[in-house]
Amino acid sequence: MALLASVLAGQGTVVSAAEPGGEQAVGNASLDGGATSVSVSGTTVIMRDGTRIAATVYMPAGTGPHPLIVMPGAWWTMPQDVLLDEKRELAEAGYVVVFYDPRGLRSSGGQIDMAGPSDVADVSEMITWALGHTPADKRRVGLYSSSYGAAVALNAAAHDPRVAAVAALCPWTDLFDAFVRNGTDAGTIATYQAVLGSLNGRMSPQTRQAFARLTSNRDTAGVRTWARQRSPRTFAAGLNARHTPVFMAGEWSDPLVPAGQTGRFLDQLTGPKQLWMNPGGHGDSSSREAALLQPKASIREHARLWLDRFLLGRFNGADRRAPLMVRPRNGERVETYPSWSALERSPSQVPLLAEQNSGQDGVRLLTGLDSPADSGAFPVAGLADSAGVAPTTLLPLLVSPIAAVWRSEPLERPRKLRGSPLVRTRLTSTAPEGTFVAYLYDVDPLGVARLISHAPYSFSHATPGTRFAAEVAMPAAAWNVPSGHRLALVFDGSDHRYTGVGPIASTLTFSAAETRLSIPLRPA
Repeated sequence: MALLASVLAGQGTVVSAAEPGGEQAVGNASLDGGATSVSVSGTTVIMRDGTRIAATVYMPAGTGPHPLIVMPGAWWTMPQDVLLDEKRELAEAGYVVVFYDPRGLRSSGGQIDMAGPSDVADVSEMITWALGHTPADKRRVGLYSSSYGAAVALNAAAHDPRVAAVAALCPWTDLFDAFVRNGTDAGTIATYQAVLGSLNGRMSPQTRQAFARLTSNRDTAGVRTWARQRSPRTFAAGLNARHTPVFMAGEWSDPLVPAGQTGRFLDQLTGPKQLWMNPGGHGDSSSREAALLQPKASIREHARLWLDRFLLGRFNGADRRAPLMVRPRNGERVETYPSWSALERSPSQVPLLAEQNSGQDGVRLLTGLDSPADSGAFPVAGLADSAGVAPTTLLPLLVSPIAAVWRSEPLERPRKLRGSPLVRTRLTSTAPEGTFVAYLYDVDPLGVARLISHAPYSFSHATPGTRFAAEVAMPAAAWNVPSGHRLALVFDGSDHRYTGVGPIASTLTFSAAETRLSIPLRPA
């Protein structure tokens, strides 16, 4: 079908291949060079503010009307998007598919808005344009994307009543929580994202300023306000008002989206909803590699079933699965739960004993110094986790003053850890501000320690020498602890993922008796 150039009142404008700035249509192209029933055309759609958005339209055979899927692109070109010809597969299944680069990224004009109001408006304008220029059915409109595009899709669905279903793979739902953990900037992660954004596109001054603050511990209050308008959790009421069906997928070791934030968002939703959590880092469970490393984690297949259920009206059972599906990091069986809160029910306190190197006043730790305790090499640790390889160290190497260690007694029976660990402690500092990092390990009888979860904690305005309380919320985990293994809680003074505050080698002294670990444990 030809894409006509027209200016529609209150709608986007399409520039055809014949007009300046237009892209050549691909025509009836196929990956193997042969003919196919799917027509693929490149075009440029101009938004109300004049921003030129590069889009590719995949048109199914037949006159329609066809259900429509709009797909905002990710922050960077993810390997799975290159290796999987998913857009063509969706078109072959009968969907009109409009894929586009979000503003400021790659071939599109404008500046990066980080899933903000301009990105939300762009989705609505792309829907309007598609309804006017393709045989798309206005009653069957869906959004589908991963990573950055998934957050854009969730925010847009909350604002546009035409959206009938969403499939969002590894979205953030709380942008501030993605970059600031317990008062600590995830500086390496923010820098990594900023570099990719600069390589892939052009940041707006507001976005650039936010990233600068996130990498320098400046004005987190200002960043929080900016992030709130880019967080799906802020707009849950819009999704609930229309009971928009939402499918999401996430990973336990995602460095960009701490495990637990998507689950808490799941519990905010009141319409048809599902979340599938799997091992891996950001987007790993929906990649081509996942088909080899996690053959039971057919995330993208289920996402398509979800869209088929609500856009094609197929009673395929996709919506009959439990709201929460969980595959543990070191297990094969997928577990189901009615909600995220049901997963985290009944946390219990684990008795801990400080290592013998603690002094009479408590366990000493020097800030700013690294130890063999580590979160795993960023950004590749997540992919290793997909293969069942957790960040590992040896517990005997972790000694004061470069590490503070507590451990449990060996477990008499196997246990399942499901949910978010919480650490409470009391400490003194020789400096008014500082940072420490908490790690939770599964330790076998030989002292080999495998990482379950980790989180930083930063404080300021402390009175040197005066004891104060700290509460460290850690990302959620799904981990099976065998009998005979111990749990170990480790503090150290530095981790490459986080930007610490305070002087190097100031002394933190933790109360040996008042350091407590609370985790949701249940019988295996």
